[in-house]
Amino acid sequence: MSVNLTPEQQRRIENNRQRALARRAERQALLIPGSAQSKHTQPGTTGGPAKSSQLFAPGHLVHTGAPDQGATQTQLIDTKGSCTKTAAPTSNVASATHSFYGQSSKPTTGEKRPSKLPEAGGSVPAKKPAVSVKGKCVSHSENRFRVEVGYYADLITVFKSIPSKNYDPATRMWNFSLEDYLMLMEQAASLPSVSLKPLDGMEGLNFSASTSRPKDAAALAALMRFCQGWQKPGAMVKGKCVLVSRCRVEVDIGYQADVIATFKKMPSKNYDMKTRKWNFHLEDYGKLMVELSELPTVETEPLPPAVLQSFSSQFEKSESRAPVPPEADLSHVDPYVTRSLMPFQRDGVNFAVSREGRLLLADDMGLGKTVQAICIAAYYRSEWPLLVVAPSSVRFTWAEAFRRWLPSVRADSINVVVTGKDNLCSGLINIISYDLLNRMDKQQPSSPFSVIIMDESHFLKNMKTARCRAALPLLKTAKRVILLSGTPAMSRPAELYTQILAVRPSLFPRLHDFGTRYCDAKQLPWGWDYSGSSHLSELKLLLEESLMLRRLKSEVLSQLPAKQRKVVTVTTDGINSRTKAALSAAAKELARGYHNKSQEKEALLVFFNHTAEAKIRAIVEYISDMLECGREKFLVFAHHKLVLDSITKELAEKGISYIRIDGSTASAERQQLCDRFQSSQKSCVAVLSVTAANMGLTLHSADLVVFAELFWNPGVRHRRRHVQSRHLQASHTRENLET
Repeated sequence: MSVNLTPEQQRRIENNRQRALARRAERQALLIPGSAQSKHTQPGTTGGPAKSSQLFAPGHLVHTGAPDQGATQTQLIDTKGSCTKTAAPTSNVASATHSFYGQSSKPTTGEKRPSKLPEAGGSVPAKKPAVSVKGKCVSHSENRFRVEVGYYADLITVFKSIPSKNYDPATRMWNFSLEDYLMLMEQAASLPSVSLKPLDGMEGLNFSASTSRPKDAAALAALMRFCQGWQKPGAMVKGKCVLVSRCRVEVDIGYQADVIATFKKMPSKNYDMKTRKWNFHLEDYGKLMVELSELPTVETEPLPPAVLQSFSSQFEKSESRAPVPPEADLSHVDPYVTRSLMPFQRDGVNFAVSREGRLLLADDMGLGKTVQAICIAAYYRSEWPLLVVAPSSVRFTWAEAFRRWLPSVRADSINVVVTGKDNLCSGLINIISYDLLNRMDKQQPSSPFSVIIMDESHFLKNMKTARCRAALPLLKTAKRVILLSGTPAMSRPAELYTQILAVRPSLFPRLHDFGTRYCDAKQLPWGWDYSGSSHLSELKLLLEESLMLRRLKSEVLSQLPAKQRKVVTVTTDGINSRTKAALSAAAKELARGYHNKSQEKEALLVFFNHTAEAKIRAIVEYISDMLECGREKFLVFAHHKLVLDSITKELAEKGISYIRIDGSTASAERQQLCDRFQSSQKSCVAVLSVTAANMGLTLHSADLVVFAELFWNPGVRHRRRHVQSRHLQASHTRENLET
């Protein structure tokens, strides 16, 4: 103590020190449950000697010494987190810890402190503990990481239980092997008052979903380190790693002698003469990245964390084929639906169960996604009530499907929400449209739905829409999420993001990470543009490995009925001169070329409209020929109202029975029309709008489908061309009429 201090100043300092020691003794006693001091120590009394002399203000804990060796320093910590040295010199570790949470400030003079903490085991009402200890995991050495965190007794106990624990007296921090990273994070997560920030690059990653062994977790953590700090501003050669198959990675990079020399060192090196790029087994990925990172003028973008997580097992031993999911036990599911499954549909159910009921079922149109989804949902029947969200036009179709495939479900337990006033949770099976779901915000269920089916999940492609904002919270809390869509992305990869977020949120916690990798993201003056596409092959591999199952008709053709397709070319002979002149003028206008996309689209739609007028006569004649040839029941798809009106007029004049489903047909009436067509024993034609009758219609009694028109958008066109075969079971022929 300085000799320049007056006796009064020395007395005040000594009194403050004694009061601080008393408070320290009181709090230390409270940390030991059942001790006598924890119940009887009063303010102002001095406690016995303690190994760790610290004073804790409410909500602040600071590590000031080695927990297992004891500390002889005393710190006064105010409620703002500042530290005041009053005894032995304090290291800068505590101040560094405080800088992680915010700026420290000087203690306020005369600051009031609580005189006594609640008694241990007292009758204080239990409250949800707030996070009072925050820290982070950072890289320590090549195969080790350390935890920068304040002192907390329970956390120190966790540290001591880790096999690879090591306390560094120099930094006064604990460090561990990467093999124990998963174990440490899981045990730390069980402490409600502790929050540890993951290692860089591992935010949001679910290790338990990708690996179950500590060794695998350590290997994955080591690979994740390449995802941080790989940028080199002064690099002369830049490249990136791209997954080209389940077992090989390709490096897209310019020529550089050192890079080629590094490539030739890899045991699995392979040079593709067509692409002029090198590729390697995933087993060599870690070694390859280490070698490339040591080249100062070479910058190599690593594989994204989502790919590393999904293919974690491949980096140890590469397999060209995905493992076959184990056979699911469906003994508790209705036998009627299980016996009706085709072999590839049974494989779909096995895949869903192996993914714990969270998947995107993207089978081609007509492969029975509905029956697979019903069987998957029935497997988790103990977790019902079930929510089905579908387009408005197929709500009653879903209800009929449940009654058909699950006879054990009573009809009155199926609740179809028709208006916004209906109860969303009144049935065991609840079916609602996307638009009505947005209006049900006020009906928050007391317990969230654990099993959800989202039919035509591409309706969620835009996360800014009201339907998406209404659906995502339900999907976030659901335990089983079954997305169905024959065309998950209608136009661009960005439309997949919300569906990925619904099934596996840990893959891409941020849209920007997904956009920069797979949407060719570009930064514009108004923000980021994610409308492009990039690395589509890698994205397909990633989705198929992690959450998506997609089978095309060509892949399961042997299990399907025979099918034929042909294109019927029709001419424009016989059309009047006015129509011909308008079509010719529209064609010239379209061929002129435009710099403005909206003007080009407008010209295209004008031309598309004129083609409808030009084809009407040929379409009517072709349908008449089909009827004369003995065709009794078939479907005719068209787009323009003018074409639909002309077809129905011709059928009415010939006295042919028909049904018509277009945009003006009520949802409840659609199912009645379908039943009428299915049960009709006479000649009957279904005249259908390509856009309005594009989903959920069961019309398998027909053996011929005629597309009088196709939609102008290629992405939508592909979907419409296949949609009608969703439930076709008899052999049938498709015929497209093209000019």
